Amino acid sequence: MADRELTALEHAGIGASVGSIEMAIMRPAVFWKTELQQQRFSLSRAINPSYCYRGLPLAIASIAPITCIQFGANSLISSGIKATKGASELRESERLGVAVVAGAASALVQCPCQLVEVNQSNHGSSMFSTARRVVSEYGFLGLYRGYSMGATREGIFCSSYMAVNPMVKSWVQEQRLELSDAAATLAASAVSGTLGAALSHPADTLKTRLQAGALPLRPGEPAEALRIHGPIDALKDMREKGDLFKKCFAGFSPRLFRLICCTYIYSISTEFLESLYRSASVDLVVAGTRVQVSQSLA
Repeated sequence: MADRELTALEHAGIGASVGSIEMAIMRPAVFWKTELQQQRFSLSRAINPSYCYRGLPLAIASIAPITCIQFGANSLISSGIKATKGASELRESERLGVAVVAGAASALVQCPCQLVEVNQSNHGSSMFSTARRVVSEYGFLGLYRGYSMGATREGIFCSSYMAVNPMVKSWVQEQRLELSDAAATLAASAVSGTLGAALSHPADTLKTRLQAGALPLRPGEPAEALRIHGPIDALKDMREKGDLFKKCFAGFSPRLFRLICCTYIYSISTEFLESLYRSASVDLVVAGTRVQVSQSLA
C-alpha cells in the first residue's frame, strides 16, 4: 500500500496545492518579469508590496486549477498509455510528450486568468471590472488573446518540471553517488528550470505583450490590440523598436530565478504531499481493519 500509484484525482489535488504554495512565495518575481517585458520596470514599484503582490488572490486562484489540470492530466494520460501498452513505465519521449499535452491543456484555463491578472496589475482595477472591460471590447474570446503563445509556454514549462527534472535528477544521482537526495534535487531543478525558462521565454514575452495590449495603458490612447492582432504582428512591432533578441528575452532574469525556484518547490512539495497521501491511505486501511476485527469479536 505504501508504494501504490496515486490516482489522477489525487495528483490533481497535489497539483493545486503545490501551485498555490509556489505562487504565494514567488509572486514578486512574476510582477518583475511582466514589468520588464512591458519596458516599464521601476525599482520603487518592484519593492513595494502594494505593487509586487497586487493581484495575489487572483494569481493563487488562477494557478491552483492550472497546476491541478497539469498534474491530473499528466497522470490520467500516462495511466491510459500504460494501460494500453500493458507497461509499468513510460519511455522518456512519452513522458515528455504527455507533459507537453498537459501543459497546453492547462492554458485553456490559464490564458484568461493571466490576461485579467496582467491588466489588473497595470490598471489597479478589480479583476471583475477588468474582465468586464475586456469582454465588452472584444467579446468572450478576447479573454483568450495570446492563447497560442500561452499553450506553447506551458507545454515547454510543464515538460521541463514533470519530465526533464526527474530525468536529470536520476542522471545526477548516477554520476555523483556522494550527493544527498536534497543536493541532487537542487541541481536538477537548476538545470531543468534553466532549460525550461530559456526555451519558453520568447513565447512568454509574446503572450505578455499580447495580453497587456488588450486595454489601453494610458487614458486616451488606443489599445495595442487594435494594431497588434497576433504573435507575428507582435514580433514585427518588437523588431521595429529595437533588437528583437533582447526584446524576446526581456524579463528573463526574474523568470529564470522563478522557474528554478518553482521547479525546486514543485519537486519537494510533490514528494512531501505524495507521501502524505500514501500515509493517509495506509492509516485508512489500518483503521478499517481494526473496525472489521472489532465487529467480528463483538
